[in-house]
Amino acid sequence: MDKFKKVFKRAYSVFVPSEKEKKKLDKIAEELVNLLNTNAKSNSVNVEFRFGGSYAKGTWIKNESDIDIFAVFNSEEEMKNLGFLVPKNFIPTFGTRKYFKGMFKGIKIEVVPVLRFSDVNSVENSIDLSVLHANYINSFLLDAQKKDVIILKAFCKANNCYGSETYMHGFSGYSLEVMIKEFGSFTTLMKAVNSWKPPVVVGKVSNKSSFPIFLLDPTNPKRNICASVNEENLSKFILSIKQFSISPSFDFFVKNSIKEKVLKEVKERGTKLFAFTTKIMEPRDVFLSKYVKSLDRLIKALKAEDIEIYAFDVDYTEKNANLFIQVKNTPKTKTKMVYGPSVFSDVEILKNFVKVHKKVFIAGKFVCYDKPYDVKDFNKFILLKIKEYMSPKSISTN
Repeated sequence: MDKFKKVFKRAYSVFVPSEKEKKKLDKIAEELVNLLNTNAKSNSVNVEFRFGGSYAKGTWIKNESDIDIFAVFNSEEEMKNLGFLVPKNFIPTFGTRKYFKGMFKGIKIEVVPVLRFSDVNSVENSIDLSVLHANYINSFLLDAQKKDVIILKAFCKANNCYGSETYMHGFSGYSLEVMIKEFGSFTTLMKAVNSWKPPVVVGKVSNKSSFPIFLLDPTNPKRNICASVNEENLSKFILSIKQFSISPSFDFFVKNSIKEKVLKEVKERGTKLFAFTTKIMEPRDVFLSKYVKSLDRLIKALKAEDIEIYAFDVDYTEKNANLFIQVKNTPKTKTKMVYGPSVFSDVEILKNFVKVHKKVFIAGKFVCYDKPYDVKDFNKFILLKIKEYMSPKSISTN
């Protein structure tokens, strides 16, 4: 356990914000809310501003601070006034509702409209329940546990399984906070993960889950706060935790360059690399959700031509999505074998098949034919297909 303590101590020092940083952020947060309240008063808008997200819970990673503010309205109609209250440089972004993003005193800000409610069961938009999260977490987590949340976030980021956005399919900050509340610490969570079996159900839930992992939202008994986590990211999380438990190292908390990782893999594997950069258009979340779907269509299109994909990675930056596709093999023959019906099929089925394809042959018990590849230059074909599917214009129009 001494090895773990040493690693955790270093992680705390690297990722837990200093008191100086906290005071600076508090000052900016107070200044912004005062501005919003002043604008609300001058525009006669009835609204209440509350802090949310990692800032409100004290669980942000050092030097990665941002401030989430919930604008609590009494009706959907009143929410339309939010654009008049935020600073002029803030831009509208679209999720389940229109909200605003911008920079204030060098800090990223999101101002999100929510609807006031008195009964949890009456809430139709789950974002409205987010106002409950900060109070819940602050009621249950001690300062030491919040430090564990912070390094757990850093751990998930480093191992590429963090981010609940639809294009990321990873763990949200809130889900990791609830997980630390559920297990008590990073160490006890690590021990629990070592015994997880699919489907993973955290906490007292009687029914079997249809999700890879189920973690009940303590503020909303109808919601699985890990619903966005896909099987691949859950697997990344479990493997990383198990590897860390076997051989504790600070390296598990350090996010490496995806590009450097890919270049190293290409050299070791002997794969052929195709890279493409797509400029991210606003609204970001909507665009990147379409990006992921377009990427899925691209991979299917390449595989349809018998192009063997070894692996693919995406590095999301503030402005770009950088795609890296490693190709194992492209067809070396002029034709590909296409399987038809079994020789035991009805004679009419075989007759029609032979009539259409004429030159047929047997492979096992199946009647097959040769289909010429339309592609003459596979390298050129791959590049053209990537541009066709992954250009900003193509993604935006899908």
